[in-house]
Amino acid sequence: MEKNARLVDEFSQGVKALKNSDYSKGVFYFRVALNKHKKSNTATAKCLAYLGLCEVLGGLGDKITHIEKAHQLNPSDTNILRVLAYARLTLGDRKEGLAAIILGLKIEPENPELFLFLEQIGYRRKNVIGSLERTNKINQFFGRLFRKSKKSIDVLSVLPAAA
Repeated sequence: MEKNARLVDEFSQGVKALKNSDYSKGVFYFRVALNKHKKSNTATAKCLAYLGLCEVLGGLGDKITHIEKAHQLNPSDTNILRVLAYARLTLGDRKEGLAAIILGLKIEPENPELFLFLEQIGYRRKNVIGSLERTNKINQFFGRLFRKSKKSIDVLSVLPAAA
């Protein structure tokens, strides 16, 4: 029981470091959590995903392989796919980032966070009036009228705060 509490604490400390943009400290905590809890594929995948995100965001090397390994361990976790998409987009690979989001939508078609993520990276929905061009003033008016209010996506809420 104490070991799991310590793991959650170390994982939480890693999340806290990540939110504070202290990526090297985040790498440390996620590595400790990863080394202490290798029996669960789910916990291992979560630790690997965040470890890779810290390394990518911190410029500590192109360690997107950790996130890809996390996806291999838990291929149906849409949260890990969001981390992968964000890392790919951060590295400038828009095509692969979109592919990760689309794969997540195939797994979980009604995931609102994935749709929000698509909107924030510039993915557009179809024209309101299909027969008119996007630049038509009527289409623009109805587009603004029916547009959902944008919420900011918290990339660090991609995975739960506990392993």
